[in-house]
Amino acid sequence: MIDRLLVEDTVRSFRERYQLPGISLCLTDSSGEDYPMAAGVRHIASDAKLDPYDHLRVGSITKIFISTLILKMKDEGIVSLEQTVDSFLPGILKDGTHITVRQLLQHRSGLKDYIWMDVAGTKCIQHAVSSLHDEFPPQSLIRLIATNDLEFEPGTEFNYSNSGYILLGMIAEKLSGKSIEFLFDQWIIQPLQLKRTYFPSTNDLRKPFATGYSRATPDLTDLSDEISEITNLNVSIIWTAGALVSNPIEVQTFVKALLKGKLLSEESMNDMMQFLEADDPKHSYGLGLHQYTFDDGRQAIGHQGGIHGYESVTLYYPDCEMFLTVIVNQMPVRVVAIADQLFREITKGI
Repeated sequence: MIDRLLVEDTVRSFRERYQLPGISLCLTDSSGEDYPMAAGVRHIASDAKLDPYDHLRVGSITKIFISTLILKMKDEGIVSLEQTVDSFLPGILKDGTHITVRQLLQHRSGLKDYIWMDVAGTKCIQHAVSSLHDEFPPQSLIRLIATNDLEFEPGTEFNYSNSGYILLGMIAEKLSGKSIEFLFDQWIIQPLQLKRTYFPSTNDLRKPFATGYSRATPDLTDLSDEISEITNLNVSIIWTAGALVSNPIEVQTFVKALLKGKLLSEESMNDMMQFLEADDPKHSYGLGLHQYTFDDGRQAIGHQGGIHGYESVTLYYPDCEMFLTVIVNQMPVRVVAIADQLFREITKGI
């Protein structure tokens, strides 16, 4: 049994220790009981307290949702993981006949990551904060890398590339004839009754939300001497690679349903959980899921996310059947390390 006061006190102390504007989390124990908590504020200049139900950007946790959509299409017989990009989007890539859906999901396609490519002399990701009034269709993002040589033969290595998840979004829309917003709503949000989770079509956040803060340069390549406020974000830059909006409680509702086999077939879950070596000996990667190995040898399954103003991670600890999702309205903060330290602190007496 977990002491709610201990969770609350630990979250507050971590917020102070790491000097965070706000930290929001949901812990689920082995009995299935949820412990939603938040500490800090929605806005530095305001006294309004952060609430665990507040809207927050979750960054690359979006990739678990996209992977789930693709695997649901596989379960419906709409797509095979061995089909190539060219079979859905002919001619969009120079090497589209050699890259499979599975390899896109695994980050083993060899494609360069479009977010680090130049657009008018500026890295693409920087336009998320500097070009709020421009629209960047997914086709335009893929054009940035479409004719580049692959970094390796598809399937032979791991290289985290947001380009693959933009292509997966395009494939999902092409196969269904529906928008990603519609697919998220129909296949995940409505069935799970998620009230504050949505795939955004505008740059602002729905109220109530926590303002994001960044201590990174706008192109995310270095630390900044000043903290900057991030209110709006050009979501077309990140689209199906990381634009989802949610909160820790609803992210965890989704992850619990997924890992307990309520969304996908057993075969698709087995595919998703085939973890292969990544670029860090402590990480491996399946289909839209990381497997983390921490310093004490414990393992967790989930995904982290980082986007202008926010860092997030969702974790499932199979050895004790517990879940933890943490979102901080500041970046960079090393949220995976913070989350695991929180978990160890809260559960050390169990």
